[in-house]
Amino acid sequence: MMTALQHPASWPRLFLGVALLGAAGAGAQTLSLPPRPETAPTGSQLTNLLWQLPLAERERWLYAQVIGGNVPGWWRHLRPVTVTAGGHTATYHVTPDYLAVGAEDDYFLAPMTPVLAQRLADRLGCSLPTRRMVNQIWTSAAVQMTPQPIAPSPEMTTVPVFAAHNQLVRAQRDTFTNTHPPGALVAGNKKDVVLSNELTNRPPPPRVFIYGWHQPDGSVIQPLSGVHEETYADYSHGIRLVRMAMTVNGSANTVTNVLATPALAALLSDEGVLGARRYPVAPLAPVVMVPPRSRTVARGESAAFDALVIGDAPLHHQWLREGTPIPGATNAAFALANAQPADAGLYAVVASNSAGAATSRVAWLRVRTSDFPALRADDFETGIGTNWNVLWGAANGLPDYTVDFAFDYAATPFTFNGVTALIPPAPNSPAGHTRAVRLTVNNNDALAAPAAVNLCAANFSAGGNFALRFDLWLNYPGGAGGANATGSTEFSLCGINHTGTNVNWAAAGLPASDGIWFAVSGEGGAAADYRSFLGNPAGGPVELSGSPAASGLVATNHTAAFFQTLFPAGRFETPGAPGKNWVEVEVRQFNGLLTWRLDGTVVAQRTNATAFTNGTVMLGVMDPFSSIASPARDAFVLFDNVRVEDLVPAITLGNPARFPDGTVSFSLVSALGDSFMVERSTNLLTWLPLATVALTNSTQPFHDAPPPGVAAFYRARR
Repeated sequence: MMTALQHPASWPRLFLGVALLGAAGAGAQTLSLPPRPETAPTGSQLTNLLWQLPLAERERWLYAQVIGGNVPGWWRHLRPVTVTAGGHTATYHVTPDYLAVGAEDDYFLAPMTPVLAQRLADRLGCSLPTRRMVNQIWTSAAVQMTPQPIAPSPEMTTVPVFAAHNQLVRAQRDTFTNTHPPGALVAGNKKDVVLSNELTNRPPPPRVFIYGWHQPDGSVIQPLSGVHEETYADYSHGIRLVRMAMTVNGSANTVTNVLATPALAALLSDEGVLGARRYPVAPLAPVVMVPPRSRTVARGESAAFDALVIGDAPLHHQWLREGTPIPGATNAAFALANAQPADAGLYAVVASNSAGAATSRVAWLRVRTSDFPALRADDFETGIGTNWNVLWGAANGLPDYTVDFAFDYAATPFTFNGVTALIPPAPNSPAGHTRAVRLTVNNNDALAAPAAVNLCAANFSAGGNFALRFDLWLNYPGGAGGANATGSTEFSLCGINHTGTNVNWAAAGLPASDGIWFAVSGEGGAAADYRSFLGNPAGGPVELSGSPAASGLVATNHTAAFFQTLFPAGRFETPGAPGKNWVEVEVRQFNGLLTWRLDGTVVAQRTNATAFTNGTVMLGVMDPFSSIASPARDAFVLFDNVRVEDLVPAITLGNPARFPDGTVSFSLVSALGDSFMVERSTNLLTWLPLATVALTNSTQPFHDAPPPGVAAFYRARR
């Protein structure tokens, strides 16, 4: 059985064949895996991802990581083991250590069930070892480590204990690094999952057979045992892969054939001919591990979608737009070479094989039709936040917040309808760019108290017609509506026209507040999930409520039909609330009209009749409740790709030309999406409106036929 993987662009494409580089017995042997992706989780990041996953989901992630190439480079290079028996000499090749996932110097020796181990062995053209082979490998090992058992407990099958033992093993392994760097053959640090005739001799249920953990004197802690069912794996279990191709007496052979041949079996087995030469593995239907990510591109740019899908080969794909199959879109990835506004919409992929089918979550493609110049921009890929001032508030007067600039969220897990995933790049970020500013409040100490933190752009002020835009990820603990969690309701904040000296949040007793700002909860846990505020120089902010005319809000609760349509089930875990998904946010001030947009849709609009007409911009998070989020690690906000845009850039009229037929041509130059009136005059006193122009390119031609025989003057105005 062959198992396939298809995966995002940041993960190199895999060969669907099962092969290893190098001829059997000739020189170095290397596992055929793609290069490790730059954005792949390290070992410690991966344990964070796997920390609380159920077994089946954990093993799907481990499978995807290994097949996707997320293993140390040194682990790929196999080490030879030469043995003799019955007048025969054989050489086989094994991984230098137990199965390791992650980076060169930050890897995780991953325990797993024999089912997953066999699936990986099949995929990589390998076998699992026998008891005799485990002994042979220990004898040949350049590094013979001393076992480090952990006291038995119910937790020994959990990732936290896996991680603790991994640290113990790594610490001991590091003492050998100077003489035997990574890649040397290591043994003694784990028990082996092995093949044995007991696989078929034991009555159901299916079992896992383990053996080894050699002491320095060569004795083993673990004799051959099949006491556990095949769904069992504890911290002490390791997976050693043995290349299937080997040599016997200098000629090509295979592990399977040697174990089945009476005259040769003793080379690899102390049980004679091995009838059970692999663990039975059920077919693997497709599973979408990472769905296609939402993208925002400029008109004319390419837009590519792909997904991380595991399953038995061959995998078949069909891409959908708005639920309808796209003709010819049957590859693992789908790309639009010249995206236009008509291409915007929801995209998904259906993956299928002989065992079943799976449909991904949808990704939203947006095509920008405007590109106004930036007055201030920050993608948080670098820097330590010197362009931002941090202001905080807490009901108990104690700082309880974190601000992490250039935070890499690529390996940050979140749960969506009970399934764990990794946060994808923001829609306005290029592939592989996964840094943002991360904010938390009221979960950094044991004192439960309302708290907030603001970021205000330093040394910056905007007025007149401008827009604050950014990508927002608002995470919360628990399931839909914060189910099975506590303290899940927190609000992201954004505002304009601030002084940059006051912390703005919904708290009593503030000495002063300022600006115009908005707040939204991630999981719809408040009576008012969408809120509008106005600063008050003499005290706390005024929450604008009541009629839409007063607040400008379309509605305030996530259950409103408007928000249920904007943030529908399927795309959003809590229908009507924007949490656990990237959302594009805009706060705009144009000719005195304020608008707040989420995913391009106006959710609040009102006239700015206040004194707050200019100032700096603000991003933030607040928890107006006393309860602390649990799990605390799941309560945070990410802001990425922040831009303050000038909505009234200069308009240039250039390249004038008058043709023999009397017509006039000139170019209009401004920001993509800018809109203005073009007028003509013959005397510079009276102006005739000609047309309202909306630029679909930053430079656009304009043609006119003025009256003959007179001078013509042109201007553009808003």
